[in-house]
Amino acid sequence: MRGLDLKFYQHQIHLSMDAKPVQLCRYRMNPNYAVRVKEKIHKLLKVRFIRPIKRVTWLSPIVVVPKKNGTIRVCVDYRKLNVVTVTDAFSLPFTDRVPDVVVGHKIYSFLDRFSGYNQIRMHPDGQEKTVFITD
Repeated sequence: MRGLDLKFYQHQIHLSMDAKPVQLCRYRMNPNYAVRVKEKIHKLLKVRFIRPIKRVTWLSPIVVVPKKNGTIRVCVDYRKLNVVTVTDAFSLPFTDRVPDVVVGHKIYSFLDRFSGYNQIRMHPDGQEKTVFITD
């Protein structure tokens, strides 16, 4: 999101002290999804939500999830990264609790679900941990 001060609004990934980088191979993909995955990846590259890299420390595979409407969702399997990530003691509230919390306030803000996680910049230290592999 443009206008956010990067000193305060960058997502960081804090790892446990004994964490060692994991590099996983790509998963097999249904050939019917290959073209659509490529289109989605190119779209993310074009709008600069992702970028190609040359050296890899962490590497996670993608997972393609078909939706009921026939489209696909391209996800990254960060389970190995999540195991060594220090959890946030002050996590986000459940969405059904948000209306109770904002009642009576004059101003509140929200993130657009369309872009989801792509609205908060990843801290440079965390970018190497979010690398994914695909065809």
